[in-house]
Amino acid sequence: MKMNKTGFINELSKQLSLSVEKCAVINDILEENFFISKKSKPKIIDELMNRLDINLDSAENIYDVSVKIYNSELKNKLHHPFGSKD
Repeated sequence: MKMNKTGFINELSKQLSLSVEKCAVINDILEENFFISKKSKPKIIDELMNRLDINLDSAENIYDVSVKIYNSELKNKLHHPFGSKD
């Protein structure tokens, strides 16, 4: 699967059992920050808590799932740089 912005939001929605609208807000927060950098994690967690009105555990879970999806797609691109032949 080729992951684009919409694909990422849909995958977040599926894995987190949240609405696409909430996941779009999550994506906006991640795009506003360099979310792969561990230095950005505390700021992102704070923004998730504030903008989504959630607790620390929920915000950390969202961050962890987002990183997992991103890393999975990155690994897929490294293994299949030209896409699949389907």
